[in-house]
Amino acid sequence: MKTYLVGGAVRDKLLGIEPLEHDWVVVGASAEEMERQGFQQVGKDFPVFLHPQTQEEYALARTERKAGKGYKGFTVNADRSVTLEQDLSRRDLTINAIAEDPDGNLIDPFGGQRDIRQRLLRHVSDAFVEDPLRVLRIARFWARFAHLGFQVADETLALLAQMVASGELQHLTPERVWKEWEKALATQAPDKFLQLLVTLNAEKQVFPELQITQQVLQHQRQVSALTKDTILRFASLFISQPQRFDVAAFCRRLAVPNRYKEAAQLAQAQQVLLLQTDTISSEQYFNLLGELDYWRRPERLNQWLMLKTALQPGIPQQRVRQAAATAATVTAQELLQQGFTGKALGEALTRRRRQVFLEQLER
Repeated sequence: MKTYLVGGAVRDKLLGIEPLEHDWVVVGASAEEMERQGFQQVGKDFPVFLHPQTQEEYALARTERKAGKGYKGFTVNADRSVTLEQDLSRRDLTINAIAEDPDGNLIDPFGGQRDIRQRLLRHVSDAFVEDPLRVLRIARFWARFAHLGFQVADETLALLAQMVASGELQHLTPERVWKEWEKALATQAPDKFLQLLVTLNAEKQVFPELQITQQVLQHQRQVSALTKDTILRFASLFISQPQRFDVAAFCRRLAVPNRYKEAAQLAQAQQVLLLQTDTISSEQYFNLLGELDYWRRPERLNQWLMLKTALQPGIPQQRVRQAAATAATVTAQELLQQGFTGKALGEALTRRRRQVFLEQLER
């Protein structure tokens, strides 16, 4: 029984990046032996175990054979006779198919170190085409490593195009598509994820409703340069979508969490002001507070200000935030004590908050 560090941890060490997690492959063992040593099995489809102390994942070396449609259509063989090279051969990219033994020696049968030096994302074998999820995974890896100069190898681009043309992407579940997209939103260049899908015409299968124009990609680049907040990076895509675009239906289809959906709806509803290049007046800022439901949901102003600052640096972000916070200290309670009730109370509250807001902002 031999254990090797594999995948992203080895790749990241070679790139000088601190690995976020460590994955291990075990050669020459059975599930029963792993459990006798205290490992806990967690994978139903694959023989994956958690280490009793570190809780890191240890997987039995395995091979996979295509047996159906989609990314789940595989039969798995995790017999103790499966070799390390056989296990590495089923991986997607050469840079992810490098192993390290306990003495620090690298096992690299597919040229992963060469491709790291050449900054290439290259598939390991032609079996790559069997898993349609890899189209999204390669797009995500490019989004993650493009800032280091990585490009997708020409032969891998050709295979990706073949996979898209086969229609296999239509077998991906919406939840799996969203999971890959959400990971891509956390990378250094999330726009590259969409850019590669557009290059491959893959977006027409996974996001047919979404218009991915150069302006849309530029907005995401601008917002991503300002913040790592994945919710705002997602919302940036909807600043210039057509008004008829149904954000709620789109997010529902992909099982996008509500916090993302609501930020996207905010961006779409605020298109005019977000894209306005003229100076925004104090009155416009105050009206914005009502449109954002600021008095009940102050965090929405922060989201708007971040989006606007990304598109138009130099807006008085801090002054607007402070003026709004001061205006929010005006409550209905003090006006009730002055005898205001009903509709008159609401109107008086708005007038007073407006007065305080404008005084603070124009100070």
